[in-house]
Amino acid sequence: MSKLTLIPVLIFALTSCKDDEIETYETTMRVNSYRQACQAVGEMNCYLVQEGNQIGTSDWSLFYNGIVGFQYEEGFIYTLKVRVEKVENPPADGSSRGYTLIEVISKEKV
Repeated sequence: MSKLTLIPVLIFALTSCKDDEIETYETTMRVNSYRQACQAVGEMNCYLVQEGNQIGTSDWSLFYNGIVGFQYEEGFIYTLKVRVEKVENPPADGSSRGYTLIEVISKEKV
């Protein structure tokens, strides 16, 4: 295969990956000032988060995971930079993604 034919193949391969196929990536997320009761395997309190185009809107999503290294304090809205990693062989009741705090970008009192 010539170099010129290989370029379109590489471009297609790199652009056709879905987020769930990517092993590790970084993202920015906002965490609301309070948690909400939610139902997973049992009842628990979930973070309310915004990510991507949701940031800055009035839309918040339930977040069932924890964030390693994140020390949550109610009454503050956080903007975080986190690393998202694919979890190999997650438990049946667990997430296929693990979240680790990289940086607290902001912590605003509400």
